Amino acid sequence: MDDKKYDLEDRLIKFAVDVIKISRRADWNDYASRYYQEQIIRSSGSVALNFGEFLGASSQKDKLNKLNIAHKEIKECRNNLLIQLGAELNIQSELESLSQESLEIIKILRSIIKSKS
Repeated sequence: MDDKKYDLEDRLIKFAVDVIKISRRADWNDYASRYYQEQIIRSSGSVALNFGEFLGASSQKDKLNKLNIAHKEIKECRNNLLIQLGAELNIQSELESLSQESLEIIKILRSIIKSKS
């Protein structure tokens, strides 16, 4: 089970890195684009960081809290990506790919939360 957690941690880090990479290609002179790029960089990083905190948490209550925060943040990422898709703020194919990945991560985190509750 621990191997899967660490695989997920790597996946979450990759997601945050991919968000940064696509954000670098956005039009930072456009207010809407800048706003959503800045927000998704923060929330995607928060998912990975809170999952790392979950792995190191000492109590079950703390573990569940960190998982819930990571879940909330990845849902925020997904909504952000859907807004960017609708507003055509970045490369559509890459936004779609990240959106699909965020949906898969949501499902994984939801499953882990259910198993810990």
